[in-house]
Amino acid sequence: MGFMFNLIAIGLLIISAIILFFCSRKEWGKILIFFGIALFLMALKYILNLLHIYLPILIFDILTLFGAILFLIVTLSLRRISREMERKSIHLKGLWEMDRILLSGLTSKSIMEAIKKTIVEIVDCNALAIYTIDAWTGDFILYNNYNLNDTFHSGVLSQGKDFLKEVITSKKTICTRGTGFRHKDFLSFIQNFGFNICAGVPLVIRGMPIGTLLIFSQRKRGYEKQEIEYIEGIARQLVVTMDRIQTFEKMKEMTVESVQALVQAIEMRDPSTRGHSAQVAELALELARRMEFPDRKLILINFAGLLHDVGKIAVPEDILRKPEALNLEEWKIVKNHPIHSMNIVKPIKNLAEISKWILYHHERWDGSGYPEGLKKEAIPLESRILAVCDAFSAMVSDRPYRKGLTLEIAIEEIKKCAGQQFDPGIVKIFLNIPEEFLKNFIRRNFE
Repeated sequence: MGFMFNLIAIGLLIISAIILFFCSRKEWGKILIFFGIALFLMALKYILNLLHIYLPILIFDILTLFGAILFLIVTLSLRRISREMERKSIHLKGLWEMDRILLSGLTSKSIMEAIKKTIVEIVDCNALAIYTIDAWTGDFILYNNYNLNDTFHSGVLSQGKDFLKEVITSKKTICTRGTGFRHKDFLSFIQNFGFNICAGVPLVIRGMPIGTLLIFSQRKRGYEKQEIEYIEGIARQLVVTMDRIQTFEKMKEMTVESVQALVQAIEMRDPSTRGHSAQVAELALELARRMEFPDRKLILINFAGLLHDVGKIAVPEDILRKPEALNLEEWKIVKNHPIHSMNIVKPIKNLAEISKWILYHHERWDGSGYPEGLKKEAIPLESRILAVCDAFSAMVSDRPYRKGLTLEIAIEEIKKCAGQQFDPGIVKIFLNIPEEFLKNFIRRNFE
C-alpha cells in the first residue's frame, strides 16, 4: 500500500512539474523546492527508523500523497493565474502601444495601419474590418480592414447587414459562437472564407454609435467573457483613435487652406515669384523623402516650403516689384522677412515647430548668412534643406531683372556653393536627384 501511495505521489509530482515547465521558466525554482519536500517526506520514515523512532509508516505515505495532490492543485491554479496575468499584460501593453502610436506624430494612414496590427496581435485574430455608419443614409461603409478583400466586404454588407444592425442597436458585443445567435446565413458566409468565429463590437463615442468592429478568427472555440472585455477595451481605444484622426484631418484641411491663402496673398503682391513657394515645397519634400524623414516631418517640411517667404507680406510692394538692384536700406528691409515669417507661423499651433526652420532658411554653411549668422550644424537641418531648394528655384526662374538659368548652369552653381552657402551633405543628396525629375519639375512649374 505504501509503495502504491509513493508511486502515485511521484506521478502527480511529475505531472505538476510538466505543467509548471510549460507555464513559466520562472517556476523552475518552485519545482525543485516541492520535489525536495516530497523526497524528504518519502525518506523521512527511513531516517526515523535509523534513529529507532518507529511510527506507522503509512502516515508518511499518506502525507506524501496528500502533499503531491495539494501541489498539483496549486500548480493548476498557478498556471491559470499565470495565463490570466499574461493576457492582462498583453492587453495593457497593447493599449499602451495604441496610446504611443497616437502620440508618435505619424500620418493618419500610418497610425491606422499600426493600430490594426496592434489589435490583431492583442486579440490574436486573423482578420478585422471596421464599418462606419453614413450619417445621412444609415448605410454601413467600410472604414478600414486587415487581411480581407473586396469580395468579402461585399458579402458582409449583404449577408451580414442584419448582424451589423443588431450590434449597433444593442450596443453590445455579439459573437457568432454565443448563445442565441440567430444570423446563420452570416455564419455560413464567413465559414466559406475559412473563419470559424466572428465578434461584432459596437463603436460608440459620446453615447452615439458610429460603427462596428468585426473581428474574424479561425479558432474553433468562442471568445470567453474576459476576452470579450479585452476586445471591448480595445474597441474603446479604437474609437478614440478614429475620433482623433478625424479631428486631425479637419485641422489639417483648415491648415492647408490657411497656408494657401497666405501664399496667394504674397504672390498677388509679387507676381514675379508666383509659384516659387510651391516649387520650394516640392523640392524640399523630395529631398526629405530621400533623407528618409518620418511621415510627420514630411508634412511639416512641405508646409515650411510653402510658408518660407510668408514674411514678405510685411515688405512694401514697391521694394518687392523693383526691377533693378535694391539699395542698402531696401535690402535691410527684405532681410527681415524670415523674422516676419517666423512671427506669422509661430502662433499657428500645428505649425509652430517649423517657425525656426523658416527663420534660418537664409543662413549659410560658412556663417555669412542672416538673420543670426549661424554656421554649419548650428543651422537646423530643415533650414539647410530649404536653403538649397530656395536657391535652385530662384536660379531657374525668370525675374524682372534677369532670365532664369538653365538646369545645367543651376546645378553647377549648387555644386560650386557646397561648403560655402550650402551644407555639402545636402548638396550631395540633391545632386543624386535624377536629372529627368528636375527637368520635369522645371517644365511643370515654369512653362
